[in-house]
Amino acid sequence: MNADASKDLAELETRWRVRERNWARKLGRLRLGVEPLEEQLTRYRRTTWALAVVPGIIALMFLTLFTVFGRPDIGFVVILILFVPMILFAWLGYARLKRRAAAYLADRARFEEEKKRLLDASVQSTTS
Repeated sequence: MNADASKDLAELETRWRVRERNWARKLGRLRLGVEPLEEQLTRYRRTTWALAVVPGIIALMFLTLFTVFGRPDIGFVVILILFVPMILFAWLGYARLKRRAAAYLADRARFEEEKKRLLDASVQSTTS
């Protein structure tokens, strides 16, 4: 019975390594095993804020400039074409990355639970 448990554990580890490589590819900018994902996401969120604030300030300057010359409507169009997509895609990218990180952490927790279950079963079979 102990040989079966160790075989199952080795198979579980092998499957996890393959899944972890796939997760590393899906997570893109986030690096597994370097530092906690939460810290990386926090840094990425700060960068996203910067990618929202800086274009927002520039967009406000454009709107002010066009308003001074009596054409705020053209200013709004310029903002909608140039700056809104930049800000929107930055936040969508962050949301996608955060969602993928949460899915990875859930998958990792399931792996750890299964590994613990197999180790407990292996210990119980050796003590019996």
